[in-house]
Formats: sequence, structure tokens, C-alpha cells
Amino acid sequence: MAVLSEPKIEHPRIAADRLVVVGGAGTADTQQRIAAALAGCETTPLLLNDPEQLLAREIDPSAILILVCDVDRPREMATLRRLRREVREPAIVAISPTATATGVRRALDAGAAAIVFEPELEQTLAVAVSAVGSGQSVVPRKMRASVERPTFSHRERQVLGFVAEGLTNAQIAERLFLSESTIKSHLSSAFAKFGVRSRREAAALFLELEQPTTPEVTT
Repeated sequence: MAVLSEPKIEHPRIAADRLVVVGGAGTADTQQRIAAALAGCETTPLLLNDPEQLLAREIDPSAILILVCDVDRPREMATLRRLRREVREPAIVAISPTATATGVRRALDAGAAAIVFEPELEQTLAVAVSAVGSGQSVVPRKMRASVERPTFSHRERQVLGFVAEGLTNAQIAERLFLSESTIKSHLSSAFAKFGVRSRREAAALFLELEQPTTPEVTT
């Protein structure tokens, strides 16, 4: 971008007490809801519809960025990762449609300090922003189990590994010389630990659990 390659241009500075809403906030309805939810804050949020507008500004490390995105969509997650990579220090609060446990886990690993579900933003956004400003991380309570990295028994890990490979319960039972009911029991236990209800989500989270942990972003 030309604006990033011209060091002589003095870009507006975003102060430490400034809230910045960026990306996906183009609709009047969304903007009004965010503004209303943050009405009690001491500063008026700065609305930016494009992350590029943010990257062209100097940002105080203590500012809080609010990114409107769908954490279940890979392209929008790529935007979050890029924003975290380009703007390392300010905390990021992600506002997303109600998402899967996999999406929430990925958003946190990508650098979000808090996740707020869009249908609940009037009740939760201001609280999340306040908590993040105090150095806390925030996720919807019902997603807590998916955020905590669970521990599994040897047999549960075996079963999850086969699920990730696409095997059915019958095929897994045959591989492990166990009954299908035993396989279902191990899966039910794993689902509960992950806080998910589907094989697809469990498999995705298990594969991510097997990868090296991404260093947490401190705020």
C-alpha cells in the first residue's frame, strides 16, 4: 500500500483510551448496536470499515480494537491473524455471530483476547471491553469447556485419532477390538471434555490440540 510506504505522512494517532471498531461494521444497524452497547464508555468508538484503514494509523499499545468478524469463516479468521500480526500490542475483541467451539478456539489462538457473540453484544460487549482493558480474556460461558485444553485417556486419544481420520464407530471398534458401545462411551466423554456435540468439531479440535501451542498474546 502506498500509504504505508510514505514515512513522511503523519498518520492520526489512536490514543490509549480509544476504542476502535474495525471490519464488518458497515451496516447502520450493526454500528448503532455497537455504539449503544458502548454508550457508557468515556470515549466515542472510532468506526473503520476496512482493516487497511487501521494499518495506516499509529496505534497506542493500550488501545482496544473491536473486530467484527465470523470466527467460523476461514477468510475472516485470516483477517484476524493478519491484524494480530501487523498490530501486535493492542488487545482485540472479536464480535462474531454465534460460533462453534472450533471457531472460538481458533480465534483465541489467532490472537483475540475476547469473543463476544453478536446476538448478545448489548449485554456483553461493554463488560468484555472492560475486562480486556484490565488484562483479562473473555469467552461466552457456554464455550468455556472448548477453551480449556482438556486431557484425555490413552484410549480416548486413540478413538479421537481415528475419528479425525474419518473412521466410523464400527470401523474404530474393529481396529481396537472393542464394542461399538465402548467406542460411543469414549466419544461421549471426549465430546463433554471439548464442549462439542459433533464428530467434526471434536476432530478439528483434537487435530489442533496435537499441534504445537501458539504462544498466547498478552495484553
